[in-house]
Amino acid sequence: MRLIFTAIVACALATPAASQSLSISLPEGHEFTSPDRQPFSLSPDGTRVVYLARATVFVKMLRGGEPILVQGPLQGRGKTNPIFSPDGQSILYWASDDAVLQRVPVNGGTPVTIAAVDNPLGLSWGADGQVLVGAGTKGVLRVSANGGAVDTIVKMSTGEAARAPQMLPGGDAVLFTLAEGTPANWNQPRIVVQSIRTGQRTTVTAGRDARYLPSGHLVYVAGATLMATAFDPRTVTMTGQPVAIAEGVQTTGATGAALFSAAANGSLAFVGTGAVPIQLALVGLDGSRKVLGTVPAGTTAPRISADSQKVTFAAAGDIYVADMSNVNGARKVISGGTFPLFSPDGQWLAFGSLGTARERGEERLFMQRADGSGEAELVVKPGRAPEHWLTGDQGFTFITHRGGANNYDLWAYSSEKKEVEPLVVINESAQLSSSLSPDKKWFAYMSSESGDWQIYVQPYPTTGVKYQVTMRGGRSPMWAAGGRLVFDNDGRMFSVSAQMGAQPSFGTPVELPVTGYIQPLLRRNWDITPDGTQLLMLFRPGPRIDVLSDWTNRVPAPSAR
Repeated sequence: MRLIFTAIVACALATPAASQSLSISLPEGHEFTSPDRQPFSLSPDGTRVVYLARATVFVKMLRGGEPILVQGPLQGRGKTNPIFSPDGQSILYWASDDAVLQRVPVNGGTPVTIAAVDNPLGLSWGADGQVLVGAGTKGVLRVSANGGAVDTIVKMSTGEAARAPQMLPGGDAVLFTLAEGTPANWNQPRIVVQSIRTGQRTTVTAGRDARYLPSGHLVYVAGATLMATAFDPRTVTMTGQPVAIAEGVQTTGATGAALFSAAANGSLAFVGTGAVPIQLALVGLDGSRKVLGTVPAGTTAPRISADSQKVTFAAAGDIYVADMSNVNGARKVISGGTFPLFSPDGQWLAFGSLGTARERGEERLFMQRADGSGEAELVVKPGRAPEHWLTGDQGFTFITHRGGANNYDLWAYSSEKKEVEPLVVINESAQLSSSLSPDKKWFAYMSSESGDWQIYVQPYPTTGVKYQVTMRGGRSPMWAAGGRLVFDNDGRMFSVSAQMGAQPSFGTPVELPVTGYIQPLLRRNWDITPDGTQLLMLFRPGPRIDVLSDWTNRVPAPSAR
């Protein structure tokens, strides 16, 4: 679902003055990464926003200018929870590769690892230099922004989980959201305050993701409404009537996140529940675009049939098939599947399960009729996703995931032998997005073995020899017409000549005028037509960010503190 920042103002009091709002639009293709784990945050002075798109850290001024990519953090690697330091000069985020918190200067630089923690349910960085981590059933953790030991300052009892912590003035009371149940029921959360010294816990109100502001206000989300009230941190009580600031705030049941951010200067931003359709389009290598139609929310990885007449894709855990001439009429053909791939004759689909309940959590690959008839046939286990067909219908390449965040390997499945063979297996590295050349004698792929994503080519069958194609980064290669490879690099498409033979050689990558397509994380989210002349891609307008300010004139003023 598309996430849109909105600033709809719905005041619970019939008062007067309207709040000021500022709207900006992010570039097309800047879909938020991991939207269920706080993908954006306002700077303390309310002048900038840091956000994650394409698993890359961006900073944008709210009053003009283009988003700036923060150099340093590895691009295209999983990240969550970006926040600013209290002085606005650094950014903290969680990096999935090593499951660590990392800090980087806002203007770019070498990331500094702070501590190893599980994927956070919210972060905060206090003026005292301490970082609080919402750790779910592990409670609330604290670590210095300069690194060091990780301490548990709030413990959970069985059946409790914590998220979105913040230290209140005085350094003893922790404000956080509490959920109960196993698993945690984030649909009925409470906002609580707990003393580190005594362990006494006080319920403030029903709601989630509260933030105490220097103005003396508490802002939080109740249901889908952004609320504000005067609050006394000494007595841990609301001292005024809560007022509705905005309606329609998006929340997620899986993690309990309310998608909004509060700046220390009082500016507020939130993600609304509206959605804009995703469009499927054919794109020429010259950048020309022909929209084919709209596809369901959550559509990923479209794949075209060998005769160019049909397209298949996954959306929200199901697989769809449509005629290229009638994309709007896509039909759901398989439930509980993902990463579909047409067989060369277009009569079958190979697809993955990604550990659905049907497979008891194990990743497996299946084959089933492309019209959804018949039963799914198990062909490979374990296996995450099929990638490219070998000669005829003799099998396909596929990837496995060995548990680590960055630990994928490439294999080939033989439908004749009913066996698998390794293509590229490297421990603690990711090898994926394989594509066979038109003559099926070579395969290209992306690998992180050098520390960053680069593109390589090997003979097929493998001989142990490999050739590095890119030196400055590259992902998701595909063979195009005219003896070229096309590939993505951080939302930009490139083409490189490939002279294959006894001694393969590759030219210098040239950027193509193709931008704005949706490309999340690792999996290739586009395809190329069989004649190698057009790209099949997904598009949607960039998120709109509305920032709300001067709302305090509608909320009862805090009593003297």
